[in-house]
Amino acid sequence: MTSHNYHRMLYQAKQEMAHLLVKHQALDKEIARVHKLITELQNLCAEQDQRNFWGGAARLIKADLKVGITEAVRVILQENVLPMTAVELLEQVKVRKYNVTRYKNPLAIVHTLLKRLVKSGNVRVAAPINGLKAYQWVSAADKALSELRKSSEPAVTKLSGESK
Repeated sequence: MTSHNYHRMLYQAKQEMAHLLVKHQALDKEIARVHKLITELQNLCAEQDQRNFWGGAARLIKADLKVGITEAVRVILQENVLPMTAVELLEQVKVRKYNVTRYKNPLAIVHTLLKRLVKSGNVRVAAPINGLKAYQWVSAADKALSELRKSSEPAVTKLSGESK
């Protein structure tokens, strides 16, 4: 095989990787949508079924003790395709019955978490919403696509004496 063929194969492999990563990204969004739907349906079922209400409340309290606010923020960002402000995130954390009363300033905690998540590359700062910074989850597929875009396409040169 000539060097030209290797370059062509590398280029084709990169194209295939990009195509697969786009599919992966779509699956991540679909998984997040279905996860959100399941959560909402579980909440509706708990409200409709009075006999199981207290058992459901006990499970929520136990889950609150097991899951930290960092994980709650991560899950909420992963479930939402659109960027969210820190205030919106805090509201969603409260909607999910996470106990934020133990913090003197829960919004400051959310801001600190977001800064850490941005620094680690798991979250990106998006376009502002109503003048407030907005944040969006960066999926594994997003990261891989970004890396793939950074790598330059190989320069395919015609070798002397070779005809197409």
